[in-house]
Amino acid sequence: MATNGGIDDNEWQKLPCDQKVQHKAWKARMTGYEECVTLFRTQNSDQSPEFMKYVSLMKKFVIDSNENAREKALDAVFAFVEEANVAGKTVNEVSSGIITKCLNARSKMKERAFDIILMYIEIEKQVEITEELVKGLENKQPKIVQACLELLRKGLSEFGSKVLPIKPFLKQVIPLLDDRDKTVRDESKLLIVEIYKWIGKQTLMPMIQNVKPIQMQELQTEFDKLDLNGIDKPRQTRFLRSQQELKQKMEETNIPSSVIIEDPNLDMQEDLDPFEMLEPVNILERLSKEFYEKIESKQWKDRKEVLDDLLTLLTQNPKLTSDTDYSELVKILKKIIAKDSNIPVVLVAAKCLTALAKGLRKSFKNYAISVIEVCLDRCREKKTNVIEVLRETCDATYPGTNLEQFSEVAVTLLTHKTPIVRQCTQQFLTKCFAMATQNTLPKKILKIYLSGLIKNTTEADASVRDSAFESLGMLWKCLGEKHVFPNLTDLDDLKLIKIKEYAEKSVLLNLRGEPRSNAPLIVSPTPAVTKKPTSIEIPIIKSVPPKPAPVIKKKPAVVVAVASPAVAAVPAAKPSIPANESIEEKKKESRPPKSSAPVRIAPSRSKQTLVNTSLSNPKINSTKIRPNTAPISKSATISSTQSRNQRLVPVLLPPSTKIRPKPPLSTNRRSSIDLTASNLQRQSTSTGGSTSSLSSTNTQSSIPCTRLQTPTSSTTISILRSVSNDIISSPTPSNSNPKSRIPVRTMPMTIIKKSSA
Repeated sequence: MATNGGIDDNEWQKLPCDQKVQHKAWKARMTGYEECVTLFRTQNSDQSPEFMKYVSLMKKFVIDSNENAREKALDAVFAFVEEANVAGKTVNEVSSGIITKCLNARSKMKERAFDIILMYIEIEKQVEITEELVKGLENKQPKIVQACLELLRKGLSEFGSKVLPIKPFLKQVIPLLDDRDKTVRDESKLLIVEIYKWIGKQTLMPMIQNVKPIQMQELQTEFDKLDLNGIDKPRQTRFLRSQQELKQKMEETNIPSSVIIEDPNLDMQEDLDPFEMLEPVNILERLSKEFYEKIESKQWKDRKEVLDDLLTLLTQNPKLTSDTDYSELVKILKKIIAKDSNIPVVLVAAKCLTALAKGLRKSFKNYAISVIEVCLDRCREKKTNVIEVLRETCDATYPGTNLEQFSEVAVTLLTHKTPIVRQCTQQFLTKCFAMATQNTLPKKILKIYLSGLIKNTTEADASVRDSAFESLGMLWKCLGEKHVFPNLTDLDDLKLIKIKEYAEKSVLLNLRGEPRSNAPLIVSPTPAVTKKPTSIEIPIIKSVPPKPAPVIKKKPAVVVAVASPAVAAVPAAKPSIPANESIEEKKKESRPPKSSAPVRIAPSRSKQTLVNTSLSNPKINSTKIRPNTAPISKSATISSTQSRNQRLVPVLLPPSTKIRPKPPLSTNRRSSIDLTASNLQRQSTSTGGSTSSLSSTNTQSSIPCTRLQTPTSSTTISILRSVSNDIISSPTPSNSNPKSRIPVRTMPMTIIKKSSA
């Protein structure tokens, strides 16, 4: 039977393996690929001469025109890359062929292509693989672009950023977040999230700041879901050939790959410095032409405007070119910090110096000492926000210098006339001492600092003393008692105890300002616990006893007994003042002259009566109160509403006595009282001023009774009072004689003063 190539099967089967894979018949090639897998796996050494025969044929394997044969060819390529020592020579040709021919094929072929690419990374060809994958991101087929993104994500996830560098492909990935194909957009977002795990938000966010707000919101949502200190913490799970010893050590100790390893000898994390991934920029070329003119302007707004522009430029470009001369710019900023009277301008200038120091790092060494001196001297401002910004500038500037170079300036600042400057200087030195070692702080330099610090322990200002003790405690912790104690023999025991207390609380730092990993104890949580009460004010809630319930005093019932024409008064409860009577009317009421004469009242026909003056008491049973037979007179109503401190009843005076005219009253009720008073006066005149002619019956018949037009309620109770809250008369229908048919009429209170005769 003839094949497609026109040759019998028996003929190509007799060919050697290296010729079968080059045969025109796809079946012959497929058979050759299968034989190659067995051949590569059975070699005794990775440097076998058999591998050299197939180095030039690997590219043809991955671009075979027949898909069935190509699928078998990928198996042979994977075995070759895994077993052959010379496989690295084929990385460029094989990876480019895989990207163009295999990544858009069926799933099984795509999986084998992924295995080959990752195997090339394992044999330490990650640089070449990254270059080819970046080229694949420019392919016109979305499937290929999506597959390249997925390969980058898998390589970064398994090998880590220490093996697969992020910098070469990050800039090419960011524009794909806005690709028209959804699969490309989704895969690029997943890759950005994986990058975020390895380099963090601080480095990544400035590089993706031009992303659309919707995409940024989606990314931020994914970032917030991550627990970088727990299950989502990035870790290397696959190792290079050169890391196999580390892999075996992990397997021998039975440490699963999902466990975070704290041993520095087994550290799989990349010692990645995000700063190294950034491109350096010369910001002096991007400054406006009017910068140096406006920075000297007398208007503080002009100075602040150009400084804000400079700060924005430094923020957008965190890494600066180290071969540029920034001396003029630094000089202007130092001048503003030292002499400018406008605080907002000073703050922006300090932030610009902070960004310059961080952007240049050790290249800022030429300006570091002078900048620190100016910033610490300006701490005399005593404003918290200013001191905090200046302290950040000093911390960012210190990596460009060392304690030996700073010693001369430090001695001057430790004897500054302003206590707050000495305090800030000692606090800055405390942090510098935390990053020091015996090599960076020799005995000669140590003595220079100790003299000033010991002197400040006797200062009158408590903050200066405490900061000096803190600095000495850090030196004790950093260098040890052996090197520090011999210089502290002049201090008393109390001061030494305080220094030891600060030494116990001190935390040593590395050059990045982080707690040292080789510290005997993890003390990073301790400062947070000790500083928390000083930064957070916990309100003390005083236990306030509950207010007692208001005691409602019930008005006592009053028993009025009528035994004789002159009845003594019985104390009663205070009547409530009607709400409809205004304060102005009360002020207009006349105040009659006080009298100490005995009071005589008209006898009442009613019997002993029990009166409850609390009309609002719900316990009153209205059904037991009989209705009044006659309405209450207006005069009685007025009498019940008068002030308890007045006697508002007309008096009878001798004919020779002049009566003071009363002011006109505004209500009808008061006019009725005037009529009654005038009638009483005329009656008294006709009887010659004698009081004996007035009896209860005569008084009752002589004084007209004014009836109300509307009947009163059955629950209405009228009480007439005197100054001492005595009840004068209380005609209650419920206690009147039931056999009497004479209507009971309410009479006004009558008080008669004895004549002087």
